[in-house]
Amino acid sequence: MNRAARYRLLICALALSGLLAGCFLFPAAVKHETLLAPFVGQGPVTAEADGSYNLQEDGVVSWELAGLRLEVEHMTDAKLNALFPDESSRGKYSTNPYTYGNWIDTRLGYTPNRFTVFKISVFNRTLPKVMLDPLAAVLETDQGQFLRAYGITSASPHVNFENYYRSQRGQSGNEFYRFELRMGMVRSYNYEEDQPIFKGENYGGYIVFDPVYPETEEVALTLKNFVLRFGAFDQPVEKRDLRFDFKHQMVAQVIEQGGDGGGQTVALMISEEGPSQVMGNLPGERTRDRSAIQAAVRQRLAGLNRCFAGAFDKGEASEGAVTMRFTIEVGGAVSEAKVTESNVDSEAVGQCMEQEIRGWTFRPIDIAALQAPTGGASSGENALETSRPGRPGLRSTPMPVFVTYPFNFKVE
Repeated sequence: MNRAARYRLLICALALSGLLAGCFLFPAAVKHETLLAPFVGQGPVTAEADGSYNLQEDGVVSWELAGLRLEVEHMTDAKLNALFPDESSRGKYSTNPYTYGNWIDTRLGYTPNRFTVFKISVFNRTLPKVMLDPLAAVLETDQGQFLRAYGITSASPHVNFENYYRSQRGQSGNEFYRFELRMGMVRSYNYEEDQPIFKGENYGGYIVFDPVYPETEEVALTLKNFVLRFGAFDQPVEKRDLRFDFKHQMVAQVIEQGGDGGGQTVALMISEEGPSQVMGNLPGERTRDRSAIQAAVRQRLAGLNRCFAGAFDKGEASEGAVTMRFTIEVGGAVSEAKVTESNVDSEAVGQCMEQEIRGWTFRPIDIAALQAPTGGASSGENALETSRPGRPGLRSTPMPVFVTYPFNFKVE
């Protein structure tokens, strides 16, 4: 065989390998979206003089009082990326200051949330002057998080964007350039301090917090000390704390088809019940209850989906279910994972899932919360008395938790 023939053969082999890669190396991807859905009717407003909360069809929640309206909108990563498309499409070099853009964390298999962002808009039609302090806002969750709003510069009393991005900045000129791009956008779009809103004026901007834990179910945003009236010497004489309640949900959905381009989409379906069994968790362990484990697992479905999709595309697996048993240590690491039952006709899928789950990390158990006084636990199944001498009235020492979890695979 002459050199030209060998060259043509090599080109054909490379082309064939590219086609095969398109068939086998690109299983379905899973997109994760964090949603905060507002709800009204359970807030602190009890009288007409306190104003009224209203929920709009577009998901914006508002508070209104005598011609003054304040609107709150949760800004998902998808919304923020759509607002800043050029800054969100450069992978790890994306300069959208509020999201990671289209960068994907290879350890997770998806793009995590960088922040929790709310758009606050104030419309003042009747009052002489009102003012909102964005740095007084707090975000609280049912998982015990108490988050302060991000300031713009390092002069802010709590967390701030300048220190956050400076800590991640490298020493190259490009890194300094990207830092300035992000800070320029933050200065333009964040809700600024000391912004009086006079009669007939509108003002708005973003108030930003750290991301909430994935197992969170309820979130409360409180805008503290919203000044409605000023007196002599421009001193506030009437203030309100405005609370907005949200339901938190993590949504995972398949966004890519299998590599054959025209065939089926491989989707990982997770049972609505979450884990079928959780053993070893103490009453009050919020980080290890069923809902917390289910929420954490939902963020990690992409890796398990790849385990099944790779074998399915090769014709080595069929639709079915794989039940896994794994151990979560007190510190959050998974120390053991094994298949207890499978009907997908593939040992490789189970082995891949075992390896994937061993790399998971959950939140550490909140030992301080468990050591809070119980107020006199009773005997029996729900008794929380400690076995440690000299520490009466404290909850038991946390131990590893054993989880049994079924995963259902189907092709759609």
